[in-house]
Amino acid sequence: MSAILRLSLVVLVVSLPLHAQACTLWGAAGADAADGTILSKNRDWKPDHQQSLKLVRPAQGYAYFGLYAEGNDEPGLKAGVNEKGLSIVSASSNIPNASRQRQSGKHGIMIDILRRFASIDALLPQADRIFAASYANFFMIADAHKLLVAEIGLDGRFRYKVVDQGATAHTNHYLDDALAGQFEDQPGRSSATRLARVNELLAQAPRPLTAEQFAQISRDHHDGPNNSLWRNGREHTLASWIISHPKNSAPHLRVVLNNPGQDESIQEFTLDEAFWQKNDNP
Repeated sequence: MSAILRLSLVVLVVSLPLHAQACTLWGAAGADAADGTILSKNRDWKPDHQQSLKLVRPAQGYAYFGLYAEGNDEPGLKAGVNEKGLSIVSASSNIPNASRQRQSGKHGIMIDILRRFASIDALLPQADRIFAASYANFFMIADAHKLLVAEIGLDGRFRYKVVDQGATAHTNHYLDDALAGQFEDQPGRSSATRLARVNELLAQAPRPLTAEQFAQISRDHHDGPNNSLWRNGREHTLASWIISHPKNSAPHLRVVLNNPGQDESIQEFTLDEAFWQKNDNP
């Protein structure tokens, strides 16, 4: 092997992202939302698996409805809402998986939150303990009155904020300087580009924001196959999850499933009492 070829291979390996998978999260609350709050996630991943929607009734706690990945290297719940109207979505941290998974005693927290808490106000007194036990990750949580945005780093460190007015967004790098300093790496190009774009679209959209506007933002192709909000390059956008939480009526959920090898499907659900009383999955 020539020296030039060896150097080329080294450059290629160094330039590859350490944690390639990605998602984009955004939401709105208060006067910026049409009524209550709106929460959205574009789920990006390698197109090597399937996804499904499941209604789960745990032996203890609240029932919840969620988007599940199946058959890939990180299966499980990716977005969910419980019968009390608390919803949660996640996005991957840019900390490499090897570092994330070496954290002794850390675990996923999404199901625990959905099973146990009816609102953000109910979660807040226990938020420090719950977030300190999580793998490094990003979360956005919503009820009918406010949003909570959490950044989880290494070694039990975290930051979160409650948003009851305005629009907010997150991708796959730390916005808190102290947490970003735990991992010496610049934000990936895709993560930085998607964050700038979703914030630009949110700022330009007329108020109050609606789920229909969120659906249009979700489909944005402005920055090409690898850096757009809706992607079809190294990774594909495999799902869109948009949930509206009105203050005085049942939440409304819109899910796009873009499973590899299948026709894209759009499903909508009114999460009223009749929905939660169903014995079978929708």
